[in-house]
Amino acid sequence: MKKIALTLSFLMIFCAFVVNLSACSNNKENITEYQIECSLQDNILSGKQTVTFYNDTELAFNELKFNLFANAFRENAKFTPISSQHTYKAYPNGLDYGNIQIQKVSIDDKDVDFSIGGVDQNILIVPLETEVFPNERVSVYIEYTLKLANVIARTGYNSNTINLANFYPILCGIDEHGFYECVYYSTGDPFYSDVASYSVTFSCDQKYVVASSGHQQSRQVKDGVSTSVYYLSCARDFTLVLSQDFCVETDLSTGVEINYYYYDDKEPKTSLKFAVQAINLFSQKFGEYPYQTLAVVQTQFVQGGMEFPALVMISDDLEGQSYGEVIVHETAHQWWQSAVGNNEVEFGFLDEGLAEYSVVMFYENYPEYSFTRQDLIKSSENTYKVFCSVYDKVFHSVNTVMIRSLKDFTSEYEYVNIAYIKPCIMFDSLRTTIGEERFFNSLKRYYKEYKFKNATPDHLVGAFEKCGADANGFFESFFSGKVIL
Repeated sequence: MKKIALTLSFLMIFCAFVVNLSACSNNKENITEYQIECSLQDNILSGKQTVTFYNDTELAFNELKFNLFANAFRENAKFTPISSQHTYKAYPNGLDYGNIQIQKVSIDDKDVDFSIGGVDQNILIVPLETEVFPNERVSVYIEYTLKLANVIARTGYNSNTINLANFYPILCGIDEHGFYECVYYSTGDPFYSDVASYSVTFSCDQKYVVASSGHQQSRQVKDGVSTSVYYLSCARDFTLVLSQDFCVETDLSTGVEINYYYYDDKEPKTSLKFAVQAINLFSQKFGEYPYQTLAVVQTQFVQGGMEFPALVMISDDLEGQSYGEVIVHETAHQWWQSAVGNNEVEFGFLDEGLAEYSVVMFYENYPEYSFTRQDLIKSSENTYKVFCSVYDKVFHSVNTVMIRSLKDFTSEYEYVNIAYIKPCIMFDSLRTTIGEERFFNSLKRYYKEYKFKNATPDHLVGAFEKCGADANGFFESFFSGKVIL
């Protein structure tokens, strides 16, 4: 029986590898690879990684640039991930700080004279002896130490969980100008990256239950230390969440392994149901779910939730219908951001607007929750009108332009209305204008054409135009702020 079990285990791991790899190879014959080994002890993470960068662009590079998001948690950082309105909640035990220290960088076993740059010590710059031209590769080895802050955020430890998002040096996303350096603004999601494959070996005290973006391929426990190997392909980043108190509910009915990790939920099956229904609906409406697994993770978080490829964080502050709604919204991000990516610093409304409208579609298709499409859109319109009225009274003007950088938003309140609420109204208005068939065919086309790529507003408009919708003027009026709601 042991031999049979081992054989079956090997076949499952091999099939998982093939499924993940083939899902990405339809779009990219070659892909950047991360091999990460890291261990966590006493809120200090020691890591080493080999990043094999594949240049699938038309540019040539004489250096590589990596985002160091964890450095935003250090003392005296110019840009903090925590806004002033969330500081008290995010630091319940008082201000605390973390950082990431790069100990070594090498290429072909030769140490590299790297530097830390960017506007806020947020970029690792690795010079290359030889330029990397299109369709060429280069492998970079990096050793680092991450000190976690006691903070309720994407990265940090708190009383219930350890959140390990953005914990490693990650290649900056590439646009037409080269590497795009992200600044960790407190408003929105200041991220931009390209897809890659991940093989992650993670070790920690065996007392922790670990939720992961990747599919677990193996786990060993020795001398009280648990070591697991995870694999994930076509992902924009890799995330882990740990807790001593996690319970797990699992559903396999969709063909996707959906695991719900929680420590304070009296109705876990109900919470899991939201994710199951969302996976079913969005797979029908947009296209096949892009990964093999989904981890829905209850954690301490200062906002409602946060999306990552194959893993979503849900704040334990929420309850009831709000909790389920956030699960649906973050699950929708698996299509709109994890699969169809975009520069969230410059075009945050692209993924947030579609995720928010996906929530409207969810309730429209599951009437047992007693929300109608009409009521939800009416509520969004009222919310948006109140925002415009407040800003007009306070500032004597309101900026409703949708295409703008995170740095240009005056508040989180403004960002939510422009990046979530207004595009939600926009998509519903467009759907009414061009009809059901053309609307959903356009979304399916957008998903199919830009799955595992990074899209821009022009790409979104183009997908609708290609499906016969005269949508350019419609979108432009919303994007520019000319439309009056």
